[in-house]
This record gives sequence, C-alpha cells and structure tokens, in this order.
Amino acid sequence: MTGADLSSVMVERLVADFLVDQGPDLQLVPSLAASWERSADGKVITFHLRPGVRFHDSAPFTSDDVVFTWQKIVDPASRAVGRVDAFLPIASVEAVDPLTVRVTYKEAFAPALRGWQIPILPAHLYRGADFATAAANRAPVGTGPFRFVSWDAGRSIVLEANRDYWGGAPGLAQFVFQIVPAADTAFQALLAGEVDYARLPAARQASLMDDAAFTGRFRVLRSVPLFFYYIAWRGDGSNPFFADPRTRRALAMAIDREGYVASVLRGLGEMTDSPFAPLLPAPRARGPAHDPAAAAALLDEAGWRLDPKSGLRKRAGRTFRFTLLVFTGGEDHVQFSQVVQENLRGLGIEMRIERLDWQTLWTRLKSGDFEAAFSGFVPGPDPDSVYGLLHSSQIAGGQNYAAWRDPAVDAALDTARHTLDDTARMAIYRSIESRVLEAQPYAFLFAPVVLGAVNGRFEGAIPSPAGFLGHRPGAAALRPAVGAPQDR
Repeated sequence: MTGADLSSVMVERLVADFLVDQGPDLQLVPSLAASWERSADGKVITFHLRPGVRFHDSAPFTSDDVVFTWQKIVDPASRAVGRVDAFLPIASVEAVDPLTVRVTYKEAFAPALRGWQIPILPAHLYRGADFATAAANRAPVGTGPFRFVSWDAGRSIVLEANRDYWGGAPGLAQFVFQIVPAADTAFQALLAGEVDYARLPAARQASLMDDAAFTGRFRVLRSVPLFFYYIAWRGDGSNPFFADPRTRRALAMAIDREGYVASVLRGLGEMTDSPFAPLLPAPRARGPAHDPAAAAALLDEAGWRLDPKSGLRKRAGRTFRFTLLVFTGGEDHVQFSQVVQENLRGLGIEMRIERLDWQTLWTRLKSGDFEAAFSGFVPGPDPDSVYGLLHSSQIAGGQNYAAWRDPAVDAALDTARHTLDDTARMAIYRSIESRVLEAQPYAFLFAPVVLGAVNGRFEGAIPSPAGFLGHRPGAAALRPAVGAPQDR
C-alpha cells in the first residue's frame, strides 16, 4: 500500500484485489465488491462484498478488512503515498454486516468509486502490529490470483497461482519478476529465453517490427500509456518570462514535437494537446500547431523583440534567456530538450539546459526554484486526476509546478468533483480544457508509445493504457498457448 513505483504496483495487481477494478479500456468493473449503489444525494455508497472470498492464508475476507484498510490509508503514519487524496472527502466507513460496507462522504464526490481501486489489506495480519515493520510487508497476503512465494531483493520476486481464486484459477502456474536494471539487458534475456516479456529498445523498435524471425517468436504489444511529457513554465512572477499567456503560446508553437516524434521516435508517439487527453470523449481538443512564424509574431506582440546586435529577443532591456531543468537519467529527456533548445534559438531565445538527478529535480519542482522544467504526468482514468496539475491549491505541495492561478478553473474543478451527472460533468471539463489551451501554463507535448514483446508460447495478453498487468482480467487471461509448456 505504501509502494508507488511501477514494480510494486505490478506485484500488487497480482497478489491483491480491489473493491472495484478496471477493464482494458479503463471502465469500472466489480471486483471484491460484487455490486454497489449510491444514495440519491450522492453522499453514500453501499458496497455488497463478494461472498466466499478468502485470503491466501485461508482467512475469510469481510467488511472488517475494508474498514481497516481505510483507517490505515488515512493514518499519516502509514505513508500511503498517492492514495490518501481520494479518501479525504470521506466522513465515515462502516461495516454494516460481514458482507456490507457503507461509505459516507462529506459531500457528493464524483470520482469516489475510482478511489477504491486500492489493495484491501488482511486486518488480522496487521492489527496490533507496527504497520511500517509488519511481516506482511515483506511477504504480502492478499485475495488476488497469485500468492507470494519469495523475494530475493535486487534479483527476483516469485508468485504462484492461487488455484482457489474466486475469479477462476489463473492461466499460469507461476509468475516470476526478474529484476533487470538495464532495458537492453532485459531484452537480451528475452531473446535468450531467460524471460518471457520485455520492452523493446527504442533504437531497435523499427527494425524488429520488420524482422520476420523476431515476430515469428514473439507477439508485440503496443500501448499508449496514461502518461504525457510537458514543460512547466513557472509563471508566478518569480521570473519575467512566462507570466504572459501570449509568450507561453508562442513557445508552444515554436516546439516541433511532431517532427521529433516522426523522426527521432520513428512515429512511436502520440501528440498530447491537453492534460485531459484521452480522458474526455472524442472529438479531441487541439492545441497550438507548430508555427514558428506565428510564434515570432506573438513574441513581438508581447514585447519580446529581436535585438539586431545580439540576435536575441529583449524586452525592457532584459534578454530572453532562461534555464530548463531536465532529468539527467533519462536520455530521451535530454535529447528532446536539445530539440527544444534548437527550436527556440531559431526564434532568438536562449535556453540553457540544466541536468539534475531525480531527487534534486523533484526538490526543485516542489519548491518552485526553477524557470522552466521538462517532466511527465500520469493522469488517472478519471478527468479529476488533473486537479493536482491545474488547481491553485496544488501550487504548494501539489503538482501545479507552473504555479498557474485561474479562479474560474479552480471553481470549475471544484464543481466537477461534486457533479454526478456524467454529461454535465464532461461539459465542465471541456470548458476547463478550453481555458487551459488558451493559457498554455504548460507546453503539452506527447505520449510515448510503449512496445513490448511477449514470448509466442503465451496468449491472452491484452495491452491497455494502464499498461501490461494494469487491468483485470489480463493477469488471469494470460496463459500458455495450446501445446506450449505449462511451467510458468
């Protein structure tokens, strides 16, 4: 429950179950809660739990486990990273009977069901123990399709099929996570038959897709994750460059993200014009197109004019010269920042690149100690997930790193949270999207396409925006192909 990295989440998805889950297209589906109903005023959700479910140690799953899980999430000592926000609007969680849970919210909260996509803890193993050091943290016990077997730190995590799983026995007898730090090493292990799934190296993706021998052995899975890159323009008045939306729009027009995706990424990326893409129904909104001439005109209009002596833009005697922070451990981050640097140089803007390790970059982002920063955002499947990126209350302590303030957007985000009619709610988000695209507090860039390969002896793997294993029933559906070995 305290793990936030991808590896922890993947293991969590196999060992534990949630009250509600999501399918491959991110739609909500029942899980440990077989059904639920919401009160007319939207403040109360009553969950009816699935009968006969047991934890891996044979203890029965009951409403007591749900109440205990909620109590631990809202307890600051638990350090439930990234999970507590969805529970802050909750007034109480009650066990009505062993198979019924009543959740009462302080007010109607539209994304409430999504908040229950959390692993339900076995209360009998944690109660009375120090949560931070409980034995179940190192040997987790859940109700999921796979049981924990072993964890060799830095090397592997082994799970085995839960043959008594309430959703049906998994198609695999064993699931082994080999911990391989380097992507190229993991791919070589795939070719050697030492692992059955690995991401394709970016430099080799195009050639592998045309390699008949490779595609004959492996099935390639393509997905566009719920993730996008952006540049945050710090516009809180601490620097003179990004307070004017005309300047921010000009910078967005100057960046040739389409050219980068087409040439460097060989087409393996999708434009992200809005933080709500793809969270809102089609048609998708479009942001500023690449247009250096229009960008130059906007900069002139905003008072940033070319100085014939230096070839750089100046306003009120100040040169348009700023620093972009990037993560030094991501070669793609550095590479794209160099493209941006060249694009802006062509408009008379000098952009310096400062490479930082992740901890230092994160600290600078949280403190607001930067002019511009290249980073990424992982929205949830509900549009409310962009609240942290856009609401002014999230400037201090949240993810509104651009320090953008728009009272109308704040009010609309708050209203959408409490609007239960889906059509009306989506209309509110469309209005927010329009204001965001006009103001451009961030340059929304692109989502990289993820290509992975699974050994052809398996079938049933379903790619999803949530990623491989990011949904149900993918883990249970993955199985050896007919006639293939059944060992794992």
